[in-house]
Amino acid sequence: MHLIISREDFLHHHWQKHPVLLKKAISDFINPISPEELEKLVKDNSLESQLIQKRHGKCQLGYQAFNGCASLGKRNWSLKVEAINHWHRAAEEFLSLFRVFPDWVKEALTVSFSVSGGGLGPQTRPSDVLVIQGMGRSRWRVGDRGASPIHDGQNDFAESIINEELSAGDMLYIPKGFPHESMSSEAAMSYCLNFWTDNSLRMIRNWTESLSDENHRGIEYSPSPDLLLREDPTEILPQDLTALQDMMSQFLLQKRGHLKTWFVQEMSQTSYELPKAPEAEVYSPSQVQTLLQQGHLNSERRSSLLL
Repeated sequence: MHLIISREDFLHHHWQKHPVLLKKAISDFINPISPEELEKLVKDNSLESQLIQKRHGKCQLGYQAFNGCASLGKRNWSLKVEAINHWHRAAEEFLSLFRVFPDWVKEALTVSFSVSGGGLGPQTRPSDVLVIQGMGRSRWRVGDRGASPIHDGQNDFAESIINEELSAGDMLYIPKGFPHESMSSEAAMSYCLNFWTDNSLRMIRNWTESLSDENHRGIEYSPSPDLLLREDPTEILPQDLTALQDMMSQFLLQKRGHLKTWFVQEMSQTSYELPKAPEAEVYSPSQVQTLLQQGHLNSERRSSLLL
């Protein structure tokens, strides 16, 4: 498989600007995971998943435990699993196609398996999304960013700026804030790659908290003489705010090294539960001695065979 798009053209004309459908963006597409593998992973590892069922024309979240696909029938449902790349090697290797983007901006890979009539209800994501169509066909609708907000699939958007059926290897880019939904006409797999986003206020709060935890000292504010002269002593002048902003900017420059370290640590974290490493097997001294003796005997046997 190869990603056959112009990165420069995509970033210049579409990134965080407009949705775009790129037909056959991935050549020789091979599904990184099969429906059977997905079902087994969810059941065996109790992965967090969402069962989306269509009832009375609306997509609704199902809250019952997932007990397998057989009990759900052949129509009107979809299974959505996030962070599948942490649990499946081929899904992790699939992400390597998108190393045209920096590693730190990419969130985990989400996979959805839908049967006929199933899909994802109307939603608006707070991040940019790449949708890659796998097996089967799915119809995706994307509305304008100015449309009414979508909350939990309860409201629809009337008009769409994209209304296309995707087949294997097609890629749909949806900038954050654009409402969208999907519907499958047959058993289908879709892969969604979400890109990192955050709020400046939250980032500043988290960074300053890390400074406090490490006992960093700030710059003491002390107004200069020219800031103290004014006719009205109750007035806060624009230059007062400028001086305050300059002090904060100076502090940021002083702590740039710490800011870099903090940001690297933040971007190395994941909001998803990762697979647990198998517990180390504990051996008693006698077991260790036995294993060493067996290894010695095996090496003697290999030596005699060589002779």
